[in-house]
Amino acid sequence: MCIRDRYGLGLFEKVCRQYLDGQKEFCLALIEQKITAKALELEFEKFEKTETMDAIRRTNVSSMGSGNVGDQLIVIHTMMTSLLSLLYALFFLLRLFLLPGSSMKNFFTSPFSTLALLLLCGLQLALSSRINRESTQKKIELNQGNDHSNSVANYLVNVMLEERRADDIRIGHLDGFLDAQFGKAMAHFLPMYLGFARFSAVTDGKNALLSLLSNFTAYLLIGAKALYGVLPIGDVLLYAGSVTRAMGDLQTFFTTGSQFDYINSYLATYEDFIAQPSMSYDGTLPIEKRDDGQYAFAFHDVSFSYPGTDIPVLEHVTLSFTIGDKTALVGRNGAGKTTLLRLICGLQEPSSGKYTLYGRVGNAKDIAKSRQRMGAVVEAPSIYLDMTAYENLKEQYDILGLPSYDGIEKLLTLTGLADTDKKKAKDFSLGMRQRLGIALALAGDPDFLVLDEPANGLDPQGIVEIRELILKLNREYQITVLISSHILDELSRLATHYGFIDHGQMIREISREELEAACGKCIHVRVSDTKALSQVLDSMNLKYRILSETEANIYAQINISKLTLALAEKSCELYSVHEKEESLESYYINLVGGVRHD
Repeated sequence: MCIRDRYGLGLFEKVCRQYLDGQKEFCLALIEQKITAKALELEFEKFEKTETMDAIRRTNVSSMGSGNVGDQLIVIHTMMTSLLSLLYALFFLLRLFLLPGSSMKNFFTSPFSTLALLLLCGLQLALSSRINRESTQKKIELNQGNDHSNSVANYLVNVMLEERRADDIRIGHLDGFLDAQFGKAMAHFLPMYLGFARFSAVTDGKNALLSLLSNFTAYLLIGAKALYGVLPIGDVLLYAGSVTRAMGDLQTFFTTGSQFDYINSYLATYEDFIAQPSMSYDGTLPIEKRDDGQYAFAFHDVSFSYPGTDIPVLEHVTLSFTIGDKTALVGRNGAGKTTLLRLICGLQEPSSGKYTLYGRVGNAKDIAKSRQRMGAVVEAPSIYLDMTAYENLKEQYDILGLPSYDGIEKLLTLTGLADTDKKKAKDFSLGMRQRLGIALALAGDPDFLVLDEPANGLDPQGIVEIRELILKLNREYQITVLISSHILDELSRLATHYGFIDHGQMIREISREELEAACGKCIHVRVSDTKALSQVLDSMNLKYRILSETEANIYAQINISKLTLALAEKSCELYSVHEKEESLESYYINLVGGVRHD
């Protein structure tokens, strides 16, 4: 029976191990919760940076993997049990000094042999500690050197195994490319791992050799004491085992102690992530809070530039969405529509200026209460493809913390998804997915709905369905709607107000009535020279818009004969004249790209 079993040390160690295992699981759950909470506190714009996502990945690996707080507990446990075991072993080693012997007559029977044994053990420990420190430093360097390659490899594995990417991989014949990239990542860190494996083998060999040498010496000296009658032959194993056990415990104590450096190299990543500043924003323009209920959302001289650049994406935007309106946001690609929607949804914060949402300033502590009144579908709907419509809504209800699922059936009926039953979302048509996305946005019973390209990619029937749904939400449920779309003809059937944005600036806000007046009937003319035409029309004090070098719209009743004669005097020929009604599309194109004279 070994010392740890004889004195109940084994039982003590098992109890400690079970307790610390439980504490480890608790710590892991707590750390995971803190990482998630911290990620939610960060400004959304940080998630668009590669370094932020790498930091989150490294933090998860370092905290949940081989460098977590739970591992620290296990290291402490190992050090405590080894120290306790060492104390038991030292009790027997002390008795070696007190054993009667022939003193100086024989080295093997004198206390000096025990002292020599202890000195040899001390030398082994010193050498072993140095070897272990070198090994720990090698492990730290390995992890730091492989960080990027591991990140790439993990990303590629996730891409290749993700269901929704399977079609893209096969259609684009990307399997060979992805495999090659994965091979490159593996080729980078596999040699390093192999090198470390060889280094570890040499390190373990050195430690084993030192341990063998000390054990051999212990058995030699203690066996000699028994041979000379200093101690009973039956106690050789007891005392020699005490020596080897003490050596093992000391080595374990120092080895596990050196592991703190390795663990702390991981935890430093966790600490750096947690120490990042949380979302904090203080605008530059002081404004008075509104509580009159007039506006659902309002920008007040808002500008925005992405971090690290001075190029403005939005410049001095002042815009408001009146409660009950259906506002259309119109602009070309790159005009700033998406950025504006991100600001509205709280995904990014203004560089200057402020905004209000139902009377609360954007940086107010209670802005979250106002955001609960908002629903949004930005870009692709956030749905689980392997769930039914009902299951998706149930999950959304859980996320929002709603007390019951009573409203799900109503939402399914409202969005035309009541008959989908157990059909998975992955089998939905594009229009059905869009309607499910709107249903998810409506889960919290919002007053303000933001829709980014709701009819994008839909067939004519799907466009009609989405249009009718939006009109119903606004008409029957008094939901304020903001729509961004490139289908201008569809917007003209929906919106009550329009905001035209170009190059980050709000160039015009106009109501449906004002737009209809501006897009009224006009006289479309085609001439040989619009410069001559503009001179003639200016002399007649008429409103017009030059469309090209040969075409123009005239917004007034004109005498064709008089116009023809005036143009002839300037050597300008009149090719054609006809009456037309301007569309929203032509109005927008002329607004941002044509020349208008009032």
